Amino acid sequence: MKITSAYLGEIEIDTSKIITFPSGIPGFSEVRQFVLLELPDNPMFHILQSVDDASLAFIITDPYYFYQDYTFELEPSAMEVLHIEDRNDVAIYTIVTVNKPFADSTINLKAPIVIHVKENLAKQVVLQQDDYSSRASIHQPSPEKEGK
Repeated sequence: MKITSAYLGEIEIDTSKIITFPSGIPGFSEVRQFVLLELPDNPMFHILQSVDDASLAFIITDPYYFYQDYTFELEPSAMEVLHIEDRNDVAIYTIVTVNKPFADSTINLKAPIVIHVKENLAKQVVLQQDDYSSRASIHQPSPEKEGK
């Protein structure tokens, strides 16, 4: 299937890789199908691209590259919506707010994106705990995370 990406132009995607957000993403509830794309020459960051809206794409990253101690409890309702039974089937990402210079960019630890990788289901969850910021600074990853 061909789609147009905000960052990569027209590309071919495998339809089996389409990730469905049953409730959409907060602020974009009508858009429910996305695909995870590699950001060329930068394995730490990805593009979460809407399948239906070329202009809607988010730069995302694995928060554990920057915050190894990042933890949260997923509400049972979210686990049910995503059909999560095994923690190993889950990938966690955070949306990046890209700033200039890039070193001033931030990640949203307050609202992680939880993806059930086997079911291709996802949800952006807004954490009720006050431990994390929606504008957490990006720091250099620790050496043990670079090999991930």
